Amino acid sequence: MNYAQSSLEEVADALAEQELVILDQFLSQQEVDALLRAFDYHAQEEDFKAAGIGNTYLYTQDKSVRSDRIMWLSDNPEKDALADFKKRIEALMADLNPLLFLSLRDVEMHLAEYAPGAFYEKHVDQFKKNGHRILSFACYLNSGWQDGDGGELRVYQGDHYFDVEPLAGRLALFRSDTVEHAVRPAKALRRSITGWMLDRPIDFPIQD
Repeated sequence: MNYAQSSLEEVADALAEQELVILDQFLSQQEVDALLRAFDYHAQEEDFKAAGIGNTYLYTQDKSVRSDRIMWLSDNPEKDALADFKKRIEALMADLNPLLFLSLRDVEMHLAEYAPGAFYEKHVDQFKKNGHRILSFACYLNSGWQDGDGGELRVYQGDHYFDVEPLAGRLALFRSDTVEHAVRPAKALRRSITGWMLDRPIDFPIQD
């Protein structure tokens, strides 16, 4: 679905009926390029760390499950392009709330970088003992991605699956609790901004 040509009602309907929607041209090429410059800056500053699995209390690193590198973004990203992207996601969240009868209140997100060979095995995003991730999103920044570069988002539906190419400017938006997905091994550098829309503020005390 092309976000520029689709109404918010169509986006909400797709989420309600299929639990996932793919929005092409969510970002322009100019916006993608600006975010890539922010990626390059943080890479040069060596801000990326090996990603783990689990939440605060059950966090662990397991490269047999996941081998990407990430950098968590603060509440107020210091780079203009990252701040603009956060505002765009927050606006989408606010628009979806009344249409889907949700009470989404905050966004958490990180930059994700998959070097050639990196992958993420099948999983769902909502933690077993913490159900505050409601909608997941991944916005892809891979200009010039070609078939064979790998890094596809693989979405499972029962015994079947389909792959979503990580094309620059494309946003995948889906339910955090039900949509099983994986990242196929990358064969070229794969970059995205990945995050979650939450039903509570990020800094709200954990009660789980």
